[in-house]
Amino acid sequence: MRERIVCVGAALMMLWCSGCGYRVGAVNLDDPIKTVYIPGVKNNTTEPAIQARATSKIVTAFQVDGTYTVVNEKDADAILEVTLASYNRSALRFDKNDVTREYRLTIGAEVVLRDARTRKVIYTARRVEGEKAFFVTVTLPVSERLATPYALDDLAQHIVERITERW
Repeated sequence: MRERIVCVGAALMMLWCSGCGYRVGAVNLDDPIKTVYIPGVKNNTTEPAIQARATSKIVTAFQVDGTYTVVNEKDADAILEVTLASYNRSALRFDKNDVTREYRLTIGAEVVLRDARTRKVIYTARRVEGEKAFFVTVTLPVSERLATPYALDDLAQHIVERITERW
């Protein structure tokens, strides 16, 4: 019995020491891109002034991820161009009186990563989306305004994943 406990303990210790494989920073050490410049996001939606918040969320997401360092244009290996292409609110759930109680906010973007020196396209994604489901609590405009930063966070995270993994 004691040998079994020691074996199980040793196996657990080996699993614990091996870790889960997660790491912060560059996954591909051979990647020539180490730094990225993120100019202001362009807004092709009807939602006013959303581009400044989107730019801030994307920069923050890259800083948290750590794969690439966000720098100014002259020090960058690559330039990330993001254009907000869609801003949609769709109904998800209705009450017994057929009044919408829950919505999904979806923000779509087009993403282009360019080499900073040659301006050649390294990677492009025509459709990257962020979304947030929300309930109408006070009024629809107030509830939507409160949900927008969460949808932008989701969009920023998906952009970072697409750029760092380039799939």
